[in-house]
Amino acid sequence: MTSIGRYKVMGRLGRGAMSMVYKARAPVTERLVALKILQPRDDIFAEIAGEERLKEMFLEEARIMGEVQHDHVAKILDCDLHEGNPFIVLEYFAHSLGSLIGEAYRVEDPTRIISVKKTKAYLIQTLKGLERLHFSDIIHRDIKPYNLMLTSDDRVKIIDFGLSRVRGEEKTAIPGMQVGSPYYTAPEQTRNSTQADGRSDLFSLGVLAYRMLTGSLPEGNLKEGSLPSKLNKDLSPEWDECIIKALCKKVEHRYSSARQMRLAVELLPVPQKELCDITADRIFASAAETELRREPCRIMFKDIRTSYNLDPLFRPMDYYQQDFKVHSSQVAYEVNSRLFWQRYGAGFPLNWQQAKSYAAHLNSICWQGRDSWRLPTLEEILTVLSPPLHGVECSTWPMFEPSIHWLWSADYCTKKDAWIVDIAESYISRLDKDGIGSVCAVSSDS
Repeated sequence: MTSIGRYKVMGRLGRGAMSMVYKARAPVTERLVALKILQPRDDIFAEIAGEERLKEMFLEEARIMGEVQHDHVAKILDCDLHEGNPFIVLEYFAHSLGSLIGEAYRVEDPTRIISVKKTKAYLIQTLKGLERLHFSDIIHRDIKPYNLMLTSDDRVKIIDFGLSRVRGEEKTAIPGMQVGSPYYTAPEQTRNSTQADGRSDLFSLGVLAYRMLTGSLPEGNLKEGSLPSKLNKDLSPEWDECIIKALCKKVEHRYSSARQMRLAVELLPVPQKELCDITADRIFASAAETELRREPCRIMFKDIRTSYNLDPLFRPMDYYQQDFKVHSSQVAYEVNSRLFWQRYGAGFPLNWQQAKSYAAHLNSICWQGRDSWRLPTLEEILTVLSPPLHGVECSTWPMFEPSIHWLWSADYCTKKDAWIVDIAESYISRLDKDGIGSVCAVSSDS
């Protein structure tokens, strides 16, 4: 499929039971969008509900999203028909909480632990979005990591309202169809989806909070050994109380509203640290002893872990010794690798091609007296990574400003994907070249 309506299809982003989602370009403006079209995976849905009913359900999602304008709810941009099938056009996001924590096809597998500071921010933003939805009597019923997208400046956007219930009406119901996702669905919703209310969404968010902070899913009633604070030393007992309340099996024992839960989360403490906690046993080499590749190259996904000694969640097993010097207000010099780094980067996010153009621009103006700026290779970025800093700035690491999150490398995986590094949570990931990331150019000393 090359086009849908007026939109040029650039590739497939994903598929659900009822629809397909494509990356597409809008006419005239060439803006990247996410285009969701009704395409049931199995004919059984049409046989059970009827084609017209499926279209009505699909368009209901568009009406829900069109009704709500909020900073933490994704915007609908357009809605139309293509060869008789309805489609909706949404904002395009390259990042999600699912990709951030590394949730895989086997949902029960371990995931990356996210810093307390960042987790708290994501929870507050999601709860603000849920406050707005619940005000309009919209129950999402499918809050999970891949339905919480992240903007280039790290803001949560709630998506996918295909299973939502509006003002108590079951407009999206198909007999026998499960509403919600395994592991994240509240008990009362599992028993009877019509019983779900706003507190069901809060249960799902409680599961996600537990997962972000511990790297695992909660099992049954939380006991002493499985309390979040027992699995994450940066958490206080107040966090246990909050998450336990959100995960109560009995609805009446949970937070009564998204606002009540948000106010509770806002009071939760975040650990305060002054120094990086990198330990000597995790430092395996100095970049001075290693020949670093400077030229960009293609690295296949199947080879990335073995090539760079990464764990199953694509984090370095060990780290390099670092010796930074402040070269100027804009540039840091890492002595061991003999690399000059931009300290503040471009100051705005770019896609991969734009990132390369930005480096070329620095050379055209001989920025900071140098004309050899380029995107760093993965090998070079790995020399400046530290273990996750748990959301705290490191006083011995005068590198990146805190707003920089995903950092583009010069290396690529496929024609469509390039390699990007989360410098806060210290892991490598592939990203659509049209996605957005930060740019920090490097220049070699020789």
